[in-house]
Amino acid sequence: MTKKEKSTELTLQVNQDLARKFQEAAQKKTDIRDFIQEFLVQFLSPDTKTAYVKDLKFFFDFLKSGAVQISHPKEIQSYHFQLYRDHLMERGLSSATINRRLVCIRSFMKWAIAARLIEHNPLDTVKLPKVQTESPTVAFDDDEVLQMLNAPDLSTHKGKTHRLVMIMLFHLGLRRSELTHLKMHQLVQDRTHYVLRILGKGDKLRLIPLHETVYEEIMLYLAHLKDHGIILGPEDYLLQTEIKSKNDKPMDGSTIFRVIGKYAKQLGINKAVSPHSCRATVISHLLDTQHAAIRDVATFAGHSNITTTERYDKRRKNLDKSAAYQVDFALKKNG
Repeated sequence: MTKKEKSTELTLQVNQDLARKFQEAAQKKTDIRDFIQEFLVQFLSPDTKTAYVKDLKFFFDFLKSGAVQISHPKEIQSYHFQLYRDHLMERGLSSATINRRLVCIRSFMKWAIAARLIEHNPLDTVKLPKVQTESPTVAFDDDEVLQMLNAPDLSTHKGKTHRLVMIMLFHLGLRRSELTHLKMHQLVQDRTHYVLRILGKGDKLRLIPLHETVYEEIMLYLAHLKDHGIILGPEDYLLQTEIKSKNDKPMDGSTIFRVIGKYAKQLGINKAVSPHSCRATVISHLLDTQHAAIRDVATFAGHSNITTTERYDKRRKNLDKSAAYQVDFALKKNG
């Protein structure tokens, strides 16, 4: 056999791990969970996958409670979807929550069409409830923000971490999961800007330039860690819960919730606040105080739909600034 013939000869060596994966993929699926797992492959973010699994589980558990067992997407009917929608509305859930759960199921069915598991989406004929335009999230006022940022005891590691948590929430409007999963490699330099690369909802990437104040706070925190022998690498989480060793897991989201609640209570801020209150605060601040363009704010916040951003715009309620007062055709009476 010539050298050329050897180079074109197919290898006979079998990769057992690859063979197993091919066999698993070729197996006939008999459980809806198998289809859900295939549906989830398209998403990169673990949080996105978790959210879809949770919402799909709600739907299929509802069907099971009515003695309906689904093993294939083709078995899902429009009346299943309609009855589930009505069930959610009867429970008194917010329209935003209801829509999120229903859109999740629609996305699953759209994927089923793309995968040629079904020919059409029976759910397209069922209307979703209209989302209320007002946000129930309670925001902080400017004085309260300053009090919150200055409240932690900076002589302790916990206090320094809590301050950075609030700096990032109030200045960057990060979602809780975006902050807890933030790794060092997401902090990059783009020409003269220091930027955070955030993978948000729906695996959508957005770039957030860091204000000088925020960048300095991050550098101070990293210097503090270095003083205690902790040097973070690209795959390390920015927020470190302990000073003795690095986190091998992200900070628990409930910790962020407790941090905000702790200082609000300590300062006598009698509001039902949460980490999302910080996000609502910075969005409202940009729209109402800084008069930033709403599309720029939507990009900053990672809102795919500008309608979501409008919920935080208090200017819509201000009659003194109504656009009606700006209409002036210099009308004159005919004399």
